Amino acid sequence: MESPPPKPTAAERLGLGRHVPLWRALRVRPRLAAALGFGLLVYAASPLVATLGTSARCLVGWNAGALLYLALAWHEMRGVDDAKLIQSRAVAQDEGRTTILLLVVVAAAAVMLAVGTQLAQVKSLDEDAGRGWHLVLAGVTVATSWFFTQVLFALHYAHDFYLARHRDRPDPLQFPGTQDPGYSDFFHFACVIGAAAQTADITFQGRSLRPVGTLHCVLSFFFNTTLLALSMNVVASLLT
Repeated sequence: MESPPPKPTAAERLGLGRHVPLWRALRVRPRLAAALGFGLLVYAASPLVATLGTSARCLVGWNAGALLYLALAWHEMRGVDDAKLIQSRAVAQDEGRTTILLLVVVAAAAVMLAVGTQLAQVKSLDEDAGRGWHLVLAGVTVATSWFFTQVLFALHYAHDFYLARHRDRPDPLQFPGTQDPGYSDFFHFACVIGAAAQTADITFQGRSLRPVGTLHCVLSFFFNTTLLALSMNVVASLLT
């Protein structure tokens, strides 16, 4: 007689997984570790190239790391619709999902704060070149931060979905028209929540992923609200 599947822990019932130290979470995610290391390297080397303030250096380093991660993630996710392959990756990267998700939330908040600092400096600048640099840096940061957040949430949804199958539990998400969703389906789901702070055609089934979805919606709401406020700030600064 087969033994029943293990009962989910409290963190797993919240769709978060088990909390582990950051270094262990990064060990099973070499792409994220490489992006983090590259971002820190660019941050440290940026004073050798140009005279930048601390917030600008942080944003330059963040963009470098985030863009590298997006490129690596795109290479990993591109055209992958094999359920068994996604499930094997989910099992391999199960460790530290809580840590990574919390890292996303903290990073997004810190980046938006840094962007606000950059835009606040626009009003004090007289040269068009200086204003343009700060506006471009802020705009690029907003775009990379948004896509970075959606990709990490998409991977979290995908891996949690296939981990549930691996453990013989019900599917936490329902995808119309397919029983074996690929990375593109999960990226679509994450982008809908990221843009509208709500779901559309893909729906939650059960409670396992709803807390993560709620966190994603709340983060998206504040991100989009902050983006609107920053846009109004830019317009006001250019008109004065």
